[in-house]
Amino acid sequence: MSDRSRNRSSRRRGRASKAVEELSSVLLCRLGDQEVADAAARDILRIGKRHGERPTPHVSRLICRGCETALVPGRNARFRISDGMLVVTCQNCGRIDRAGPDFKGRDSD
Repeated sequence: MSDRSRNRSSRRRGRASKAVEELSSVLLCRLGDQEVADAAARDILRIGKRHGERPTPHVSRLICRGCETALVPGRNARFRISDGMLVVTCQNCGRIDRAGPDFKGRDSD
């Protein structure tokens, strides 16, 4: 790989990382405005798929991967703690996400 394409790749990755950070702050600040929050959530997922830059787990938990909307507790999402697991249910599409130390659906190796 030439130096020029390596520099271009690192610049692109840096821009993607910065964009995810900016969109994450927009998502966290604008949860009251559902349309803006949904657009930020959708763009975070697109950047993650295209460039491999993922948001922090805190921000990722606020995005439904089924309908690509921002999850706002009490408005369009239900957050419950059950048996040491966090269970997040999207009220728009019904997708259920489980996270926690006792979740057996993920590999623990």
